[in-house]
Amino acid sequence: MISNFTIITVPQWAIFTAITVIIYGWVERKKSFGMVGSGIFVALGIFAAWVIFAGLLVPESMFDTREAMDGETLFLPDELPIEGRMLPFYWGMTVCAVIAAAALIAEALNKKSNKILKIIASLMGLLIFFGMLGAARM
Repeated sequence: MISNFTIITVPQWAIFTAITVIIYGWVERKKSFGMVGSGIFVALGIFAAWVIFAGLLVPESMFDTREAMDGETLFLPDELPIEGRMLPFYWGMTVCAVIAAAALIAEALNKKSNKILKIIASLMGLLIFFGMLGAARM
C-alpha cells in the first residue's frame, strides 16, 4: 500500500514542474530546459510503471475472493477506493513518458518533430493532472 500523498500529490507536482520547465525552455530558447522537462515526464512514467507493476495501487481493505459472491456488485461507483480511481491515470503517465522519451531523443538528434511531441506530452500531462484532480474529489 502506498500513501495517498504519494499517489496523488507527487505526480501532480511532477507534471506541473515538467510543463513549466518545457514552457520556460521554449520562451527562453534554451534546449537544455526542454530536455529537462521531457526527462521529468520520463521519470514520472518510470515511477508510474513501477507503482503499477509492483502492485502498490491495491486498496488496503480488499475483499476476500474465496467467498461466494451471491450476485452482488463489488463496488458501487461512489465507493471505489482512491487507488482504483487513479489506475487509469497511472497508465496514462506511462504512455506520456513514452511520448516524452521520443521527444527527448528527437531533441537530442535535432529533429523538428520534438516540438510536436513535447506539445502532445504536455497536453496529455495536463489532461492527466486535471483528471487526477477530479477523481480525487469524488
